[in-house]
Amino acid sequence: MDTELFNELKDSIRQMKAIEKGELAPTRVRVINPENEVAQARMQLGMTQEAFAKLLDTPVGTVRGWEQGRRQPPPSAKVLMRVATKYPEQVLECAEDAVTYNSK
Repeated sequence: MDTELFNELKDSIRQMKAIEKGELAPTRVRVINPENEVAQARMQLGMTQEAFAKLLDTPVGTVRGWEQGRRQPPPSAKVLMRVATKYPEQVLECAEDAVTYNSK
C-alpha cells in the first residue's frame, strides 16, 4: 500500500468518526444492500473499492465481485472486514506498519 493511499484511508476513518460524533455532516448518503457485508464494511469505513481492496491486499475486481454477489469472500477476509469495522484505527495502524516494513 503506498503512502498517499494510506493517508487517504486514515483521513476516511477520521471523517467517519467525526460524522458518528455529530461533529461533521455526511457529504452524501448511500443506500447499502443490508445483505452484502462487504459493501457494508467498506462504506462504514468510508473507503472506495480501490482503497478497501488495498487494505485487504486483494485485487479491486475481487472486491467488486464480492459486492455484486458474483463471489463470496473467503473466511479470512470476512474476519478482517469485521475487525476493521470494529477497530478501524488499529487495523490502519497495522497496515501502516506493513507499508513501512515493505518499503525497507
